[in-house]
Amino acid sequence: MNKRRIVSLLLAALMLLSACGSGSEERERGEYVLYFLSGSLVQGESGHGPALDWENYTGEGTPTPEQLLEALLNGPTLEKLASPFPRGVSLRQCVWDEERPGVLLVSLSEQYGALMDISLTLADYCIVLTLSQLEGVEGVEIRAGGYTSDYRSHQLLTQEEALMTDVLAGQTSEAS
Repeated sequence: MNKRRIVSLLLAALMLLSACGSGSEERERGEYVLYFLSGSLVQGESGHGPALDWENYTGEGTPTPEQLLEALLNGPTLEKLASPFPRGVSLRQCVWDEERPGVLLVSLSEQYGALMDISLTLADYCIVLTLSQLEGVEGVEIRAGGYTSDYRSHQLLTQEEALMTDVLAGQTSEAS
């Protein structure tokens, strides 16, 4: 099976697993949120439900992309959430692509390169969904140790690709 087909299947699995529903408790959503792995996914609960969940960004004012990424890499403060990132991952650089307006180029340390398959997809979209809240961000390209991942079918990732649908529950909601 070629890599593009594997990544496509993984994205489809992510969409099936990832209804962006709220849990049993209602939380007030702030202007900016950070996306992490949901507690039900981390605990290995069977059934369908959200793979990703969020917590409010607690920084002051409008954050920069770097501030959102640093908060994301620091991990969640809510116990029911978990970080999708390997230990030791750090932000090396986050810059706007001069040739493609609206595209952020995110460079992480080489530890991020250890992710593959659904783990990579979930971590990628925690980054993409978090950064896409900022004005002007239309897409994100992520590198680890200076290299793009061969496990992705394409390198430019967008929030629209993460339209999350829970087919089994008959629910559709946008990730934002």
